[in-house]
Amino acid sequence: MPLRIRILGAGVSGLTASILLAADGHRVELIDEYFAVPAVGTALALVPPAQSVLARLGVLERVRTISAAPEVGTLRAADGQVLATVPAGDALLTSRSELVRILLDALPASVTTSRRRVEDIRPLRAGADLLIGADGVHSLVRRSGWPRRPSARSHGVTVLRGTTPLAPPEVSETWGRGWLFGITPLAGTGTNWFACLPEHRTGSRREDLAHLRRTVGGHRAEIDAVLEAAAPQRTLVHGIHTVGGIWPVRQNVVLLGDAAHAMAPNLGHGANTALQDAQSLVQAIREQCGRSERRGEQGRGIPPDAASAVVSRSLRRYAARRVLPDQGWRLASEAMMRVAMTSSAAGWRDRVLSTTLGRIGQRAG
Repeated sequence: MPLRIRILGAGVSGLTASILLAADGHRVELIDEYFAVPAVGTALALVPPAQSVLARLGVLERVRTISAAPEVGTLRAADGQVLATVPAGDALLTSRSELVRILLDALPASVTTSRRRVEDIRPLRAGADLLIGADGVHSLVRRSGWPRRPSARSHGVTVLRGTTPLAPPEVSETWGRGWLFGITPLAGTGTNWFACLPEHRTGSRREDLAHLRRTVGGHRAEIDAVLEAAAPQRTLVHGIHTVGGIWPVRQNVVLLGDAAHAMAPNLGHGANTALQDAQSLVQAIREQCGRSERRGEQGRGIPPDAASAVVSRSLRRYAARRVLPDQGWRLASEAMMRVAMTSSAAGWRDRVLSTTLGRIGQRAG
């Protein structure tokens, strides 16, 4: 007997879990209000462990064709001084829009898709062996089912992300006094850029871009060139919200991706952990289903009364495997954000980084 599984959220983790669970023969219903491809294709850095998940999905080669693969980038101070040279580590820089589109295309016909707004998760649990909350940083599943209804916490930071059709002048991240600005390539000809600065949102992307230009403009010619090409219609503006440490399993409900451990974007690992979460959950279910079948009659599948036990054991195993790495990335990302965004200690930070990392580079050479 296949498990009856409902998934709320058709982002990276929800789509990945749907594809893998359906491939294992489970009855999957994927629910989302929009099933929308992001309008602005800002880039994600996908590292080799995440690429292995894409390979299991059968989409890695397609993802490669729409990705950039720079070999190295630089971390710079606001005056252009190189603080560190950072190898890319075989990461693929992939448009979030294109990744979501590829995953939607890979969704098998056996997955039931339901386009609707959900305001109460209790009906979703009825008649399902497992409910998966893959509904993002402001997860309704988390806020409805976990003690004290844990909400996401704002860090008082505004993020602007965008793309331009021009080739990137460099691959870099620049740390100023209370702000940062990153430049990376898109596949083919194009630039992905991102910036963080103290909270400032007007409701108008044109005015937000103007404020960004006033804040970071004039420091480096490369940043000015990118911002000159930036356009409101190719720009996203949002805050940074994170979720404190929680156990991602409760009864027959589990959280994946940002719903479980939304993190600051400073280490670029949100999509990577989302992909790995989905694969780890599916692997845990596969192991426990196999164990239950071996205990039952040969060829008869999972006994109906064993589904609850299978789900319970699977979720415990999933949590044991994913909590430490996910929370480690969350804490490290927040620490990196504080270092990158410091204002009063920016000069001290730059001196320490240039001295320490310069010595490390000399020894490595």
